[in-house]
Amino acid sequence: MLDGLTLRNRIFLFSSLLLLMAFLLMWIFVRPQYREAIINERTTIVSQLQEYSLKRSDQIIRNWLNSTNYTAEEIAKAPEQTQNIVTKTINLTPGLMRITISEQSSTESVDMRRSFYDEVDFSGIKYKWYPSRLDPMINVSWSPDTLQNTHFFIAKRVIQIGGNIFQLDMFFDASQITRELINIPLGGNYVANIVSGTGDNIVPEQPFEFPAFLVGDASYSSQSTIEMNGSNWFVMTSRFQTTPFWHVIAVEDSFILQPVHDLIRFSVITGGVILFILFCFSWYVSIHVNKPVEQIITDVEYLSALNFEHQIKPVSLPEFDLMQETLENIRLTLQRYQKINVERIILEESKNKYMMTYSEDLIGILDENQHFSFLNNNFQNFLNSLQLDPKVITPDEILEHADIQTTKLEQNIHYPDPYTIKINRAELSHSLKEEKSYFYDFQYVTIVDQEDNEQAAMIILHDKTEDRLNDIKRNDMINIIVHELKNPISGVLGLSQILLENDNIEDEEQQVLVNQIHLSGDRMNKLVNRFLEIQRLESGKNSAEFENVDLEKVVEHVQQITSPLLSEKNLRIDSKKTGRDFKVKGNSDLLFDAVQNLISNAIKYGDENRTIEIQLTETPENIRFSVTDHGFGISTEDQKKIFDKFYRVRSKATAREKGTGLGLAYVREIMHQHDGEIELESNEAIGSRFTLVIPKTNGQSLT
Repeated sequence: MLDGLTLRNRIFLFSSLLLLMAFLLMWIFVRPQYREAIINERTTIVSQLQEYSLKRSDQIIRNWLNSTNYTAEEIAKAPEQTQNIVTKTINLTPGLMRITISEQSSTESVDMRRSFYDEVDFSGIKYKWYPSRLDPMINVSWSPDTLQNTHFFIAKRVIQIGGNIFQLDMFFDASQITRELINIPLGGNYVANIVSGTGDNIVPEQPFEFPAFLVGDASYSSQSTIEMNGSNWFVMTSRFQTTPFWHVIAVEDSFILQPVHDLIRFSVITGGVILFILFCFSWYVSIHVNKPVEQIITDVEYLSALNFEHQIKPVSLPEFDLMQETLENIRLTLQRYQKINVERIILEESKNKYMMTYSEDLIGILDENQHFSFLNNNFQNFLNSLQLDPKVITPDEILEHADIQTTKLEQNIHYPDPYTIKINRAELSHSLKEEKSYFYDFQYVTIVDQEDNEQAAMIILHDKTEDRLNDIKRNDMINIIVHELKNPISGVLGLSQILLENDNIEDEEQQVLVNQIHLSGDRMNKLVNRFLEIQRLESGKNSAEFENVDLEKVVEHVQQITSPLLSEKNLRIDSKKTGRDFKVKGNSDLLFDAVQNLISNAIKYGDENRTIEIQLTETPENIRFSVTDHGFGISTEDQKKIFDKFYRVRSKATAREKGTGLGLAYVREIMHQHDGEIELESNEAIGSRFTLVIPKTNGQSLT
């Protein structure tokens, strides 16, 4: 059937069939998966925005309900102070518009408003009461007033004072949270509303009302699909934690599935363009293919005449490049054998040998007897470190050496006729006595003939010691960070669990627990911020810039800030200066942090009733700032690690002082950025003395 078609038509036909098959495969297999992925991704984004808005609204409503409970309890305790309690509540509760207190057996009532809402008309409110989820003693109503463009949230609770029953009504301005829940920044066609358990839509001016079956007590949040106004909508429903309402968002499927439609449209357009290009290409090939074929046939005729000097010239079509290169390689090989150019062969081998000799990888070539016929410099040094003689050693003896360990052995085999290529790989570690270990990727390549005799072999060792040490360092860092964060996280979880499981905790005890949670969170925040500051300095990504900084003023500023800490431990600072000009080229914020860290450490790590000595010294090239604490001191062993991240001195004297172990590491990085250094001296006479050595000028700029 294809015999009667021209080359152009064959190319066009096969290309069209392939393109059609690709489109069908995309429609059948790719499109459903892509559609599902897009739906999951976009509904997840909508759900996250919904969750954020709902949490914020729940928190506001929770504060309102707590305020209602608090006011009711205070009035019940001291009814004679009702006027003062109501006034205080109105002044201190954000969003509170009005408070009314009425006796059920009397027409008398107390009605107080916040002055900002004096013009608001409360008479048109349509109440529909629901029990709150936070406290069943409180009933709530979420009522819109379209004429005043206001949404009211009313909390009602009954108060018993003696034998009398009173009703406390607190009116809150819910307009802002209603707008935030309705106007979510999605960027597409959507409808949002607040729906009660009975199916009432709180915001009446929306395009359509959500049916009651979308909400209910059975679930906290859900996703579904409905048809409204002739369109399909993806609906995300989430329940308020504080009130019997649900937040419902419906997003039109055309917005969710827009990327899928774009993909199909792009595929169709691309397919049409490709078909047009293929048609033009097939036309071009049919016209120009004959001339290159004739040229190759003419050049090959010279080979048949044993004329190897005539070049097989390149042709204009890339489809014939492989054929032309193959024929040209054959011609060159025949020409080389014809001329027997031994000198050129030797030169090429010498070049290869030089490249292998000075390669950073360890390279060794073995003969058929598994003896080394070539070793580059690095491989020679490697064998010397193992005290092995390269003239007699074999690969197996290297791998079996006591200082060598191998792991992750694997083998690949290739079969290029008439040989078999075996590639053995492993990870190799080399441990030197009292020195560091080295790690290598080991590769042993052998050439085997048809009789399974080894003809030659090559060993390549790629040094990956630095990569392995970086992995170890990174893992150690992760373990340390996890360890440091574990305690504050455990504190937050434990204390919050106590608050969640105990409804009868006194306000004062609650405040203590919340304060402890805050302290744990603050500790985690400081730890992470200080770690990120060090990482930014180490990576050179800090955006600060250098300027002229008067170090004397920086020190004075730090002394002013830390002076309250001195009085707590009855400490005194003795400040001395040698010189007149203490200006350096640096970043004032970073230098402030470095000085403050040293002075704060001097205050913390020592007994009471001490004198801390501060010395500023000007030299021709540097400014030296030293802090002598006369404190606990640092052992010789700890001095080696004191500037490492997360390292803390472990002793009875320092155990009671809290810290992250990042301060001195941060100071060291600041000094590196300033081309300076930090010195440490510690003994019983002075305790510890830290000295910053900062050049007056340097060539760095933090950008």
